[in-house]
Amino acid sequence: MAIQAQQLYTNNLGLPLCGSPQDLMTENGLAQSCFNLQQEQDLRPLFNDRHKNLNMFVNTNLLCSGNNNNTKANNSSLNPSSHPVSQSLNLQFQKQSQDIDHYIRLQNQKLKMMLQEQRKQQVALLLKKVESDAIYMLRQKDEEIAQATKKRMELEELLRRLEEENQAWRKEAQEKEAMALSLHNTLERVKERASYGFNNGVAAEDVGSCCNEEEEGEKTRKTIEEEVKVEQSKRKKMMICKSCKSGKACFLFLPCRHLCSCRGCEALLQACPVCSTPKKARIETLIF
Repeated sequence: MAIQAQQLYTNNLGLPLCGSPQDLMTENGLAQSCFNLQQEQDLRPLFNDRHKNLNMFVNTNLLCSGNNNNTKANNSSLNPSSHPVSQSLNLQFQKQSQDIDHYIRLQNQKLKMMLQEQRKQQVALLLKKVESDAIYMLRQKDEEIAQATKKRMELEELLRRLEEENQAWRKEAQEKEAMALSLHNTLERVKERASYGFNNGVAAEDVGSCCNEEEEGEKTRKTIEEEVKVEQSKRKKMMICKSCKSGKACFLFLPCRHLCSCRGCEALLQACPVCSTPKKARIETLIF
């Protein structure tokens, strides 16, 4: 009977009656990398059913043995030597079930640790990628800021030079106006002196000297007027558009800094008409 129960237990459960948990799980294909809670719930009903079948088989064999021989059945019920077989099987089953539960818990813990470690690695990779992208974008912005700062400094320097040139032109114009006014006053005084001399019967010598002074003043005035005209012609020539030769030049090309284009020709020109330097930028000047 004990041999039959042992064979039935082995056939139904597919598990040995003794051995270490490692042998148990190696022989029955239970050694896997990890278990989850769903696998544990699926295994428990199977062991419970097989445990019930084993108890029913043992009880059936005991009852059949009692019906065939009442005396032996009474003696066997009084003799506790038949019960240790079932108790041993129950103990062995409980021990193996505990070992399996313990192994499942260990595998679940390992699985949780592996998942946590994998999550940490993924987060670290993501942070590293985001950091590299942020550094790249910051470098681009720094380069753009540096270029904008450089361009602003160049424009400020150009504006300073234009202001200096404008002040120089104004100063020269004021000097020319003062010189012309002084010559005009001199001529007026000479005319007054000459008319006063004629009216009061000034001697011929005085008249001659006055005429000489008047002639010298006239020559000086003409010389100054010619210089002013030449200067004005130069200035007008300088302010004429170098492309159409008719419009007023009001655009300054960069980087050559030539005042060479009017408003109509500026959009059509890609290079300076004076030095043929490619146009990179232009500034509209307000010179009256």
